[in-house]
Amino acid sequence: MAGPGIRYLNFAKVFSKHFKTVLFTPNEPDISDKSFKIICYGGNITRAIRGYIHSDSVIIAPALLPSAIKLIRKRGGRYIADLYDLNLIEVLEYTSDESGKRRETAFDLNYQTVIKELSAADHILCSNPRQKDFYLGLLSSLARINPKTYNLSSDYSDLISIAPFGLESEDPKSSIQNIYHKIFPVIKPTDKIVYWGGGIWNWFDPLSVIKAIEIISKKRGDVKLFFLGVKHPNPKIKEMEVANDAIAYAKKHELESKFVFFNYGWTDFAERINFLSQASIGVSTHFDNLETRYSMRTRILDYLWAGLPIISTEGDFFAELIKKDGLGIVVKPKDSKAIASAILSIIDDPSLTSQFKKNIAKIKPRFYWENILSPLIKRIKDDDFSSPSASNYDITRISFSYYWAKFKKFIS
Repeated sequence: MAGPGIRYLNFAKVFSKHFKTVLFTPNEPDISDKSFKIICYGGNITRAIRGYIHSDSVIIAPALLPSAIKLIRKRGGRYIADLYDLNLIEVLEYTSDESGKRRETAFDLNYQTVIKELSAADHILCSNPRQKDFYLGLLSSLARINPKTYNLSSDYSDLISIAPFGLESEDPKSSIQNIYHKIFPVIKPTDKIVYWGGGIWNWFDPLSVIKAIEIISKKRGDVKLFFLGVKHPNPKIKEMEVANDAIAYAKKHELESKFVFFNYGWTDFAERINFLSQASIGVSTHFDNLETRYSMRTRILDYLWAGLPIISTEGDFFAELIKKDGLGIVVKPKDSKAIASAILSIIDDPSLTSQFKKNIAKIKPRFYWENILSPLIKRIKDDDFSSPSASNYDITRISFSYYWAKFKKFIS
């Protein structure tokens, strides 16, 4: 599973302790859970949810077709739009290597999608305060911020709330010892592993980390860089140019399979624990742009879960948290020398590493799934959805714009 699958699986686990819960998946799952039902909806979510929508139903999804939204409204249910992943900005980076027309049509579809969700939702979820401000700006342009709604909730907490990506409350435990050495014999059990969790997407900067390892490799041989994933598990996600550049650089400079190691497949969700728990540092590097500013790096949660000191470039929500709470070291974008220095500082200073781990242990409970979702569970139980959404007429009008954007994307 990638981020969305991990998120909604954990949503279902937590919600099933309070409500009768159904998890809808686009593909046939290879997991099961006795506490909730899992249904594969294939290509038609509206048809799949039809038998489950009643006046006391609550649907949580990142996006729904207009037909599903109208079904929920007709039957008196509630719709919570989970906009934790700001696709409207992410798509600008995702399509950066495509033609102008394809970029424009992809952006237009994402724009019309988010407008649809913001207009129709009874409540909206986002990942951090920066995202909340971004969505409040869009909500203002849609007139959902107005005198009437302001009187209902002047801070708009009844309309939008923060529910970041979370982590499990049970600490990870490795089931395979010396996992790196077993897969890559050149990695010694005593080597220090710099761990890159998740995939390599175009909005990340793996080259600066590789160059940092190259700097270190000229001085010592016990520091290795491991990339957990290269390809996305969803075959519909295109190949990332930056991933190809990273691999090419590592090969050209004779770092691959010596100091830099790529997992060319995709590690199963449960198996990542073995890699996490035997790493020394978690790293997340990116560029100075809008995607970074509004992002929520889900891989950082894995680092916190495993108690890994973190090296991150500045500019995003987590970089501020890392610096403020002493969870690791924050460096400027594209600064390989600073990354190399940070790696050596953590590896060679046990007292510094110990302090980072203590600070991480203090902050982890804030991100437990149970704690993240507790306010939302209370809201659902109290049926606290007072901010009026768009009228049926407006939903029809917005739906037309959405389908037109979808058609243009299809023919492009």
